[in-house]
Amino acid sequence: MTAPEPSLLVFGATGSLGRHVLNALLDRGLAPESITAVGRNRPRLSELASAGFNTAAVDLSDAVGVADVVARHTDVVLISGSDPNRCAQHISVIAAAKGADVRHVYYTSGVRADDDRFQINADHKATEDALIASGLTYTILRNTWYIENYIPALAACRHTGVLAAATGDAVVAAASRLDLAEALAVVATTEGHDNVSYGLSGDTDFSYADIAEAMSVVLERDVIYQPVAPDELRALLAGSGMSEELASFLVNLDETIAAGAFARVGDDLSRLLGRPTTGLVAGLRAP
Repeated sequence: MTAPEPSLLVFGATGSLGRHVLNALLDRGLAPESITAVGRNRPRLSELASAGFNTAAVDLSDAVGVADVVARHTDVVLISGSDPNRCAQHISVIAAAKGADVRHVYYTSGVRADDDRFQINADHKATEDALIASGLTYTILRNTWYIENYIPALAACRHTGVLAAATGDAVVAAASRLDLAEALAVVATTEGHDNVSYGLSGDTDFSYADIAEAMSVVLERDVIYQPVAPDELRALLAGSGMSEELASFLVNLDETIAAGAFARVGDDLSRLLGRPTTGLVAGLRAP
């Protein structure tokens, strides 16, 4: 059997982070025809095909389909998914990569994935463990909280002038998706990252008062941070018509933030980028 030409397979390429990853890889000098973009958004895959990328619409729950597409590539980028079964899907990709003797797997994990206090990281930790145990050469990028996660709140803050959250006095070393995508592209196109895990945080621990101040700049109106108790936040969300399940998820997320899950872990991100990380205002203005 003829070995495949060097090529990079990107799972999750049609998602918000994946879009930036593809652009960052091109900026690093990779040709689109050397990259296969995998995702579920067929219109977006059609756009990528028109731009010269190879594309594949693969259901990650289809182990046979995953194995087939992996076997035709030498390197794999696995951008963590949001499917309820994502852990099993990730492990399926790793098994396919091992079966195909893939040269290198890059996985976007979550910051502090090795800290058992944070249940939000359970799938990431299981994926990391499976990847390390596989014997494959890997690079794990433990991504922090996205600055862009606060963009949806801008619409409400524009009208109320209040950023309400059950995060107490927590700090978040958030980073932009653009920065995190660029870091992935750097490690995928340079040497020296074999079997390394990077903790990727922004340069600054932002308080929620800092976030409200940045929103004030973006919205050109005053925004203040209003800390609320978890039960109060749950009632506010329920009163807005949100489902109980979603409200509980968001409250639990705030409690995770309050416990310090996304505070700064070091300077790996800025070192990989070779520059300071993007600030709040620029991140909130991201397209």
